[in-house]
Amino acid sequence: MLEVHAPIGNIFEEEFKDLQNGDSERLRISRIELEKRILRKQTDCGTDLGFKLDPGVRLRHGDIIKNKDSKIIVEQLPERVISVKFKENTTSDVKVLLGHMIGNMHRPISIRKEEVLIPILADSERDTFSKIIGHLIDHIELKIDQRVFISQSGVTPHEH
Repeated sequence: MLEVHAPIGNIFEEEFKDLQNGDSERLRISRIELEKRILRKQTDCGTDLGFKLDPGVRLRHGDIIKNKDSKIIVEQLPERVISVKFKENTTSDVKVLLGHMIGNMHRPISIRKEEVLIPILADSERDTFSKIIGHLIDHIELKIDQRVFISQSGVTPHEH
């Protein structure tokens, strides 16, 4: 078993971009598992990995783990998300109100261009979300999708 304390880099960094399409082993892992410091997993080729990450180190999508002469790429699994997009001509007061309501849900979010993603566990959460935002539903498009969810940096959600 390979014991891992920290990744050596990330394929999205310039110096490692050549690994994006390479013949590396892949470690497919959920977003929840990425948050753990101690974890045991296997790669797609059967390599057994034991994670005992150094304090303050967290795995991220695209991280690279060195295994002797080869490298293992961490791939975050897609999960269900609600995609929220504003319709054309939505006023800034509606955007601020919706931001306030989403913030009160205390859920992680990801902002990608003109879209906000919120992870969900079940499709029924779309109905709950629609009820929470009430009349603002007329100003947005809601869609459920499967995506790799990477939380907005600098935002730490909490639950009450």
